[in-house]
Amino acid sequence: MSTGTKIIQYISFPASDAFIDNRYQFTDALEKLKPVDGHLGSFWGLQVAEEGGKTGYLVTIWESIEHHKKFTTSDAFSATLASFKPAAAGELTRFQFTGVRGSPIPGLQTAATEFVIVRPNAGTSGDAVTAAANKAGDSFEQKGYPVALGQSVHGDGVYIVVIGWPSVAESRATVKQEPFATAIGGLSSIATLEISHAVLDRHT
Repeated sequence: MSTGTKIIQYISFPASDAFIDNRYQFTDALEKLKPVDGHLGSFWGLQVAEEGGKTGYLVTIWESIEHHKKFTTSDAFSATLASFKPAAAGELTRFQFTGVRGSPIPGLQTAATEFVIVRPNAGTSGDAVTAAANKAGDSFEQKGYPVALGQSVHGDGVYIVVIGWPSVAESRATVKQEPFATAIGGLSSIATLEISHAVLDRHT
């Protein structure tokens, strides 16, 4: 199923002690998003303990790039960032992706969400990355794992893959097996893959 023109706003950041100890104190920031036109859902949480538990995530889904652009020029955007700023102990990493395949929402609602930021190697075309990512996506989808692929709206060639898992252990064990290992190997041969797992809550 295509995501059409839906936008995935992905933010990761070094989590502050305040966020790690009690991230729910920042729900006021998310409340500011709820009435915004075109906002479809917010997902937030922390990197899994197996990977250090030091990175925070905020992923918001938007109806279209126009809705998201309108939000980023509004007072609500400035207020949301100001409210959320103490959650981060350093700089935010921000991407906006447009949907290429699948809906990200099922994968964001699982017990463990895997994020793969895909940065193509020099000379690798976007079509080649899309084809390799779709091949990997097919292998996950055929086994019942929710998967979505998004492409950066900024023309920098960056992609995101979102995969939903019952657990981090299952993720790590599964990707070593076929057909996953070959499909992932094909993608990693033409791009750098930055892989992380998070436990997310939905705030809508």
